[in-house]
Order: sequence, then structure tokens, then C-alpha cells
Amino acid sequence: MDIAVVDADLIGRLFGAPGFAAPKARAAPFAAMPDAALLGRRMAILYGSWQRCCMPDMESLAGALLHRTGIAPDSPLARTCRGAARAVAAWGGLPYHSAAHHAEVATNAMVLVELADRLGQPVGRHATAMLLAACLAHDLHYLPSVARMRFAAEHASAEALDAIAADAGCNGDDRQAMRALIIATEPGLRLRKGGPLGTPLEPKAARLLGKPAVDPPLANLAMILSDADLLSSVGLTAGWYRVQHTRLEREAGRQHEPEERDRFFSDIVGPDFLSEPGRMFSGNLAAIRRTVCDRA
Repeated sequence: MDIAVVDADLIGRLFGAPGFAAPKARAAPFAAMPDAALLGRRMAILYGSWQRCCMPDMESLAGALLHRTGIAPDSPLARTCRGAARAVAAWGGLPYHSAAHHAEVATNAMVLVELADRLGQPVGRHATAMLLAACLAHDLHYLPSVARMRFAAEHASAEALDAIAADAGCNGDDRQAMRALIIATEPGLRLRKGGPLGTPLEPKAARLLGKPAVDPPLANLAMILSDADLLSSVGLTAGWYRVQHTRLEREAGRQHEPEERDRFFSDIVGPDFLSEPGRMFSGNLAAIRRTVCDRA
């Protein structure tokens, strides 16, 4: 895999299947599933290259991933994705919550969408484009001081993406859905019954969304986003987990105590990934947990 290249075949190359990323060549339902350990290593190599020396242009990455959705490049959602990518690139970010993190989460999500296709649970082009936009903007303008207040960072990111989406001409339903997806990345929502946007919504989340519940397809999409947000920390390799953890410590300005690490795995990650495609990486997560937390 040429890790220096970001093109429309990026997801196909991660899966080891050149030429497979074109919209009409997506995997048929129940296609062969990849070896998750190998896929995780390939993703860790790619992300390590990005963070060390070859960070892709965010708008080019968005364009490559958009190509895979099959939506029109001049559609409102496509313009929203590219606008979110430009905003993230201009912001730059912090040691962990950075443009690189957004690039990884967007790529993670597209890997999970491909796995959903192979499981016979296709996400759909329109929904995939909304998911991609949310990935590209989910931590936009993140500040640790703001993140300590529940929903504050997510609300700010949702507002930023909504302004981009409005300028791109997205309709109200799509804007509301993307807002909900970003609100769903609030860490305390992840382990709720039914996932981040499971029914009934947590009261504060419901107030931010202006509705008491969301449709099941959007709740399922929120689980994929939640898994994508954590995947490149705890779903690829133990070595890459340590790289990411070091970046989090640099961002915090201190080393994390073992108890904090354990709480991260128990209270944020939880026992497993939430979505069915995410659970394809369950073995990787279990191995990382055993290695990092010294658990049998």
C-alpha cells in the first residue's frame, strides 16, 4: 500500500483490494470479511505516516472519501464535507484533537461503512455523506477547558458544522441529523442503552436537538460515528494505542495515572464497540486491553 497517496482507492487499498473504491464496485453483501488484525495494522501504518510526515490535504482526503459515497460532487452534502475539511485544516488543532484526528476518524468511518456493506447492512450514500461530514467536523475548535463541561464542546462543533452546512445549501433535515451525530460524540452518551442516541434521549441531548427521540437509522449511524471516533485509539494495535495515548498526555500537559487509563477503558470505551461493523475489531480491542491494562 502506497501510504503517501490519498486517492479514491484509499479504502480499497486498506482492505488490500486495489481498484475497489469506485461507487459501482463496492463489495456485495456478505462479501469476504477481512482479517481485523491485518486491517488494523494497515490502518496504524497509514495513520502513523500521516502524523509523522505525510499528513494529507484535508480537502483532498474529503474528496477521495466523497468519491466513494457516489454522491454528486456539487451536492450540498459534498460541499459541506469539503467546507468542514477546510475549516479543520485552518484550525489545525492540538496534539491529539487535531486535523490528523479528524482525518483518521473520517477514514475509520468509511472503513466501517465498507464492513457494514459486507455484512449486508448497507448504510446508503446519503447517510454516508452525512456521516462523513460529521466525522470531519466533530471536534472542530475543540478546547480541553470547554470539553470539561458536558456537551459544550460537542455543541460548539455542531454549531460550526451547521453554519458550514447552511452556507452549502443543506436542507433542515440533513442539518438536524448532522447536529445530532456530533452531539452523539459526547463521551457520557456512548455507553447508554441503545447507544449514544438510543431512546429516550438523555434530557440535555434532547434539549440541544429540540426533540425527544431520533429515528433508528440515525441512532445506528451515531453508533458507527462513536466507534469511528475511538477506533484508531483502541481498535488497531497496542503500539498505535500507545502513540495516541502519548498525544493525549501531551495535550493534557501531564502523564495519566493508571486509574485514569482504566477508567477510560471502562467508562468511555466500554466492553466492546457498539456497531456491528465496529465489532469486527473486537479481537483487536481485547488484545489491546489485555496488553495495556495487564488484564488476563
